[in-house]
Amino acid sequence: MKMSWNPLKYRYHALRKTVVQPLFWVLFFLSPLLDWFRVDVLSQRIVFLGNPYPFELQYVQWIPITFYGIVLLIAFSSLVYGRLFCGWSCPHNTMTEWTRPIRALAGREPELLWMKRLFRANPSLKLPLQILAPFVALGVTFALTFPLAAYIVPPGWIVQSYLEGSPHIAMVFGQGLFVLIGLFLLYCGHDFCRTCCPYGMGQAISAYQGGKWNPMEIRFIGDTTADCKSCSVCQQVCPVDIDPRDPLNLKVGQFDGCFNCGECIDACKFLHDFKEKPGLLSFRPPQILPSADAAAKKAKNKPEAYFFEMQLPQKDGESV
Repeated sequence: MKMSWNPLKYRYHALRKTVVQPLFWVLFFLSPLLDWFRVDVLSQRIVFLGNPYPFELQYVQWIPITFYGIVLLIAFSSLVYGRLFCGWSCPHNTMTEWTRPIRALAGREPELLWMKRLFRANPSLKLPLQILAPFVALGVTFALTFPLAAYIVPPGWIVQSYLEGSPHIAMVFGQGLFVLIGLFLLYCGHDFCRTCCPYGMGQAISAYQGGKWNPMEIRFIGDTTADCKSCSVCQQVCPVDIDPRDPLNLKVGQFDGCFNCGECIDACKFLHDFKEKPGLLSFRPPQILPSADAAAKKAKNKPEAYFFEMQLPQKDGESV
């Protein structure tokens, strides 16, 4: 679905797609090229904001300290906002969303709407594009190996070694390894996020540790039969193909879960704007869950008031 770019009405879609994701992509891949941060192993220096520092403990110690500080920051934000890092800042998720046509041509994902229209109008284009797609994927991953390699060796040295026709064997091996990993991640897409991403798993553990707290989540106010009928646009725009109307899908599981990107909220609002009605999806703030006794009492008196089902402790062979 082609959504209108309006940061006042559809702020999640506009800010995430055009501001936050490109900004973090630039910070991650251009940081070593612009000397914002890189480690120069040839001259044994750390370059930070254009200033070189020697390989001494007082400077090197800040690398792991900063890394673990960022990890703790992501964990804390996950406790409050869920897997916000995945949906808004993760370079892999950004690349996955941008390269969706490549996976669609390989049969890894359903064809996008513009692709269906293109192939209906020009069926003969499908096979050439399917043949071209792997070469585009190879070119993209190979190009990204240069800024990644620039984190440990000077960018000028990389270019000069290739121009002279004698690149170092370690750099060639490293870039080849990066290409293989990049192709795997590109074609794996969000399956990697669902199954083996350590950051995703860490965010899930941080978000629901203890079972007495729920982070910010999508809230659906409506009835799928009466209000939505056959509409499923919220699920269609979801990067990880989750139906946000089902509360069980929104819980951030260890291997799957909502990225809290807000695309479904804006898509639902966009469609309802044509009817001059409010959307049916919104963000619910973080909340402390009531105790099991209070939950059971409230669920018994008014079960429809519960968004998340609370479970009481169960004995063997006994259900509550």
